[in-house]
This record gives sequence, C-alpha cells and structure tokens, in this order.
Amino acid sequence: MVDYHIGVVFQALQCPQNYLRIQDDTLIGTVASTDVATKENLQNLEEVGKALLKKPMSRVNFATGVYEPFKNGGTNEDALKRFAKLLSEERRRRTARSPNAKSV
Repeated sequence: MVDYHIGVVFQALQCPQNYLRIQDDTLIGTVASTDVATKENLQNLEEVGKALLKKPMSRVNFATGVYEPFKNGGTNEDALKRFAKLLSEERRRRTARSPNAKSV
C-alpha cells in the first residue's frame, strides 16, 4: 500500500522518475522476518539483495495495482546508479549555491 500511495503522489507531482522502490514480495520463512539476525539468515538476505539488483526494474500499475516491468528501465542496479548520480548532482548544486560554501 505504501508503494502505491507514494507512487501516486510522485505521479501527481509529475516527477515519477524521482521515486525508486526495490522490494521482493515473494520472501517466505526466516528470510522474510525482520527478527532473525543469524549469520545464515543475513547471508541469505545478502543473496536476495544481489539477485534483486539483477532483476528488471518494475513499477506498480496504478490502474491494476500489479507490478510491471518498467520499459527501458534496465535492472534495479542500473536504476540505483542513476538515482545515486541524480542525488549526487543535486547535492553538488545545492552546495554550490549555499552561502556557506567554501571554494575548492
């Protein structure tokens, strides 16, 4: 529900490209629990995360509520790299405009 509602907000603000959520709704057992911090489970979670990075980027279809592959979105890893670059550039711009910015 959170993904759906936040996605609608970003869509209404005409900036859906600024919203990125990567999740796996298929987790079961201990790997789906937030309370199991055993070494084995943490290693399993790491593997889940690595696999998620390789999956195609997807977004929720607001008409159906179903996740669908995002055309030309690439993988989740590609999306994270693009998003990190966007955030880095935004910080650089804000720092440059700051009255407290020091020249480098």
